[in-house]
Amino acid sequence: MRRLVDQTIKHFGKLDILVNNAGAGTSASFQDKDYYERFKTTMNIDFNSVVYLTHICVKHLEKTKGNIINISSVCGLRAFVGLSPYCIAKAALDMFTKCMAAELGPKRIRVNVINPGPIRTSFLTAMGATEDASNKLHESFAKLPVGRSGLPNDVADSILYLASDHAAFITGTNLVTDGGSIASNQLDFDL
Repeated sequence: MRRLVDQTIKHFGKLDILVNNAGAGTSASFQDKDYYERFKTTMNIDFNSVVYLTHICVKHLEKTKGNIINISSVCGLRAFVGLSPYCIAKAALDMFTKCMAAELGPKRIRVNVINPGPIRTSFLTAMGATEDASNKLHESFAKLPVGRSGLPNDVADSILYLASDHAAFITGTNLVTDGGSIASNQLDFDL
């Protein structure tokens, strides 16, 4: 990761925005024999990598009074049976965001987190769901207040907003981009 940051600085001369979009998970029951291994792997990808990358980027962001935008999940806001490693990692990321907003605010670095809900990507199949199960699950999200699953552009628009001067007075905040799934309590990941 350090090489990636060094190459970015070499090419662009500065770093204005860091978007931490680490996401991997697996379904796991606490009773599973390999639960702890799955937990460690999920924490390393979804949380520890974000902490490390943020740590090595802060000196560059301090120079530009930049922004850090972490991508979490609605799974960080509520529990889902069978997804505890992922939920725990994303909840840790949400708190990391708040802590860094408080610590880096005096350096004029804003830190926020986006909690996407159901977004139509290959994430579910990567977690082990079949294509049919993934499609069926996304079809069930028609019951959400907005009537559909989210699209990658919905999250991208949230990133653009938080990175812009329109959000200059926002730091340490969760921007829940979930089509109303948390508010309506209509989200269930039954894989």
